[in-house]
Amino acid sequence: MSRLRHSGIVRLADRLPSIERRILETAERLRLLRADQVRRLFFSEIESETGGARLCRRALAHLVEEGLLRRLERRVGGTRAGSSGHLYATTAAGARLLAYWNGAGVASNRGAHEPGAAFASHTLAIADLYVSLVEASRSSALELLGFETEPACWRAYTTALGARATLKPDALVRLAHGDYEYVSFVEIDCGTEGRGALLRKAHAFLSYFRTGREQAETGVFPRVVWIASQATRAKFLTAIFAGLPAEAQQLFVVGSTEEATALLTGSESRFTSSGGAR
Repeated sequence: MSRLRHSGIVRLADRLPSIERRILETAERLRLLRADQVRRLFFSEIESETGGARLCRRALAHLVEEGLLRRLERRVGGTRAGSSGHLYATTAAGARLLAYWNGAGVASNRGAHEPGAAFASHTLAIADLYVSLVEASRSSALELLGFETEPACWRAYTTALGARATLKPDALVRLAHGDYEYVSFVEIDCGTEGRGALLRKAHAFLSYFRTGREQAETGVFPRVVWIASQATRAKFLTAIFAGLPAEAQQLFVVGSTEEATALLTGSESRFTSSGGAR
């Protein structure tokens, strides 16, 4: 059931379990979710991992049956990934239901497509970061205050030459740890972009920083945390950024996926000893 009339949307809004609503909201915000990510986010309190996985499968199956989520053909890890490797995305009906919940009315249907491998890998890496931060906030003094994804985290601005431009980070993360609040633009690097593309993106952050717009509106400029899929790639990024202007030395932080939480709380850095703003 991929298309729902207004009456069907209203009925679903009234009877959908709250945990399934939260799953749907998260899938829409992160754009793609693996089944194991859903389990870690919403069924972690189940004592038995097997029991949690079963309840997760049941919730996902119900959302698919209602036409609110779709299970993609693509799997992570190949054909042997099992049900935990299935990918899920919101359908047009799911987006319409969320719009109704948010008071935006019942939006029109939109087309669905199967994402490419590069898009899926990058999007799931962003989701992995979100899941890891949620888990860290459960077991430590770390508090996840906000996790904005594209396009909510984008920034429109005017360059020094008067051209209109849009800064497009992968996420904006707000964390609290101890007496400090840490705000970071995040770039997830999956090793697919070359030197030229990386430098253009780095200069876009510097261009936006120099406008002073973010500082004027929020009082701080977020650090720019580049998270590479591998330590060798982090070294590659570090070497590229070493030749950038002085502002980059203050704003940019580079590290691998394993160091993500430490990087986002200013505890560890492979490029600078201090970030842009806490």
